[in-house]
Amino acid sequence: MIIKKDKRISTIYSLSKQAFGKYKLQIIILTILGFVGGLLEGIGVNALIPLLSFITGGDNGNDVISQYIEKFFIYLNISFSLKYLLVFVCLLFIFKAIALVIFTYIRIKIVTDYEQQTRSCLFDKTLKASWPYLIKQKIGYLENILMKDVEFSSGLLQQISSVIMGLTSLFIYILIAINVSVYITLITLSLGAMLFLLFKPLIYKTRLVAYKSTNLNKQITHFINENIIGLKTLKSMSVSSPVNKIADNFFNIFKKLRVKVSMYKSITGSLLQPISLVFICLVLAFSYKTPNFHFAAFMVVIYLIQRIFQYIQQLQLSVQLINESYPYLNEVLNYEKQVLENKEISVGKNVFKFNDTLEFLDISFGYNRGKEVLSKINFNIKKKEMIGLIGPSGAGKTTVVDLILRLLNPKEGKILLDGRDISEINIKEWRENIGYVSQDIFLMNDTIANNIRFYDNSITQQEIEKASKMANIFDFIQSCPDKFNTEIGERGVLLSNGQRQRIIIARILARQPELIILDEATSALDNESEVKIQKVIENLKGKMTVIVIAHRLSTVINSDRLLVLEKGKIIEQGSPRELLNNKESYFYKVYNIRK
Repeated sequence: MIIKKDKRISTIYSLSKQAFGKYKLQIIILTILGFVGGLLEGIGVNALIPLLSFITGGDNGNDVISQYIEKFFIYLNISFSLKYLLVFVCLLFIFKAIALVIFTYIRIKIVTDYEQQTRSCLFDKTLKASWPYLIKQKIGYLENILMKDVEFSSGLLQQISSVIMGLTSLFIYILIAINVSVYITLITLSLGAMLFLLFKPLIYKTRLVAYKSTNLNKQITHFINENIIGLKTLKSMSVSSPVNKIADNFFNIFKKLRVKVSMYKSITGSLLQPISLVFICLVLAFSYKTPNFHFAAFMVVIYLIQRIFQYIQQLQLSVQLINESYPYLNEVLNYEKQVLENKEISVGKNVFKFNDTLEFLDISFGYNRGKEVLSKINFNIKKKEMIGLIGPSGAGKTTVVDLILRLLNPKEGKILLDGRDISEINIKEWRENIGYVSQDIFLMNDTIANNIRFYDNSITQQEIEKASKMANIFDFIQSCPDKFNTEIGERGVLLSNGQRQRIIIARILARQPELIILDEATSALDNESEVKIQKVIENLKGKMTVIVIAHRLSTVINSDRLLVLEKGKIIEQGSPRELLNNKESYFYKVYNIRK
């Protein structure tokens, strides 16, 4: 969103206060250091008038600051001579350099601190956001916000410190210049103000380009991530060329935007330098023949004019960079607002206890205001019972799973655990007792052991080995050169599909859950791998509560009970044997067709 011109300054101030308000003390210290540094440099420059006068043999200058410098020497009982004046000027610039080093250190600290804390905060809030919000996010967007947008938004904080240094130094230089020549200073400031207004349209154009860049960055990141994930499919279908053409188009647009913003920033510096030089020549031409011409004072004035123009240029550039950084800060704050508004809500405080039954009572669910996915479904699952959940695609099986995982909340009805609403149970403890194995395999580029342990360092090596035996993967692991320390590659690429899935099952079993859900866990496996997974599932029967969602009916044939879901409703339930004996049942018809 592009804001109106008259609201730009107030909006930038408001957003900066919101993002950087906690650094108020550091910014005040930066302002003081900037003022002190500018004052020391200004006095040092003004001291050049008596210094040059000593060299040229003229008077020591009639300006106020030169007179105070001389009185300062007299007060300290130090000879006001060339030697001691040189030492004085050198000390002023050394102290100014020290102030600048401290200024730079504080600026770097607050900028890096802002980046670290903002990234940590956004990542944490993203992980705590609700599932309906997260599934709408595009691949690569969060990465772009955390790395690119946060980095560029911190540029605004850097430019605020640059503006502080520039304004304080400019203020001091103006005072020093007025002290030397009021007339020339006023002309210089008038010209500087005119140039600032002249270049003002570049600031607005910089912001427009920055907005386009932020959006394009996200599109490019999403496009790259999406296609890297699907790289095998791209290569196998030989569509690299059309994908590359789209990428080239993205990169070409991005190049043009970068050229534009670089040109906008360079125009100011390119024009201000010759303008300042022409102005200095004109001042020399008009001042040289005046009766009150003082060579030393004139040389200082020339230096001051040059420095004033440099600070005007620096401020102009800083304002442009602030406008370039503003859209990125706006994106960061907007994203933070979104994840806070979509935070996963859990008011439950009770502990998890599963002694008898998990029950769906008149559960209905629909995404937003669309068609109902589930409609008044009722069923129960006894502890240590194995339930098979089957039905055609789109019947609502995954939604049932997401409701059990509490990724979604029912629109109507209640889910009860031993007669108690599960929303009253602490969500973290709930999920720690639910094991979930999906068809989407998530493995890290790490060792087998770390993939089973999966961020839970409380799981011992003995528990890892026990879980791998239960998952029928222990013998394979022992055959690997490094056994449990074997690296499995990106997303487990060095393993077969069956081996990956059994490592995932071992990961879940190592946590010793009360309830395990296998969501199409064998759908992408070959017959041999499926048989091994089925053996794992059979071994779990009677040891823990198991819910198996499958299209392959052979996977659920040994279940204690089957639930058949169609068009969001439970249309039949019973043991596999009972349903097979009923020739009108869905299970009988589908089983015999696929058999």
